[in-house]
Amino acid sequence: MVGLVGYLASLGAISMWMPQAWRVHRHRHDAAVLAGVSVLAYVTAMVFNGLLLAYGVGSDSVPVALSGGVNLLMSGFIVAVVSTRRAA
Repeated sequence: MVGLVGYLASLGAISMWMPQAWRVHRHRHDAAVLAGVSVLAYVTAMVFNGLLLAYGVGSDSVPVALSGGVNLLMSGFIVAVVSTRRAA
């Protein structure tokens, strides 16, 4: 039962990032839309999701590692797209 709660929590954590990642992907060529995205916030998220991933791996907690890893990828994608568009 605890494992199920962990996976549900992981799914919830992942679902929080999906709308923003999808929006950034959809509007990746629109600098005006991307101007409202805080790169600093997502870099901070990358750091903490990396720590969460390391903790999940170190403690053999698949749900924690899963959410940390997926969220790290999504926040990294957001930072890469927004940073690239702002530099262009």
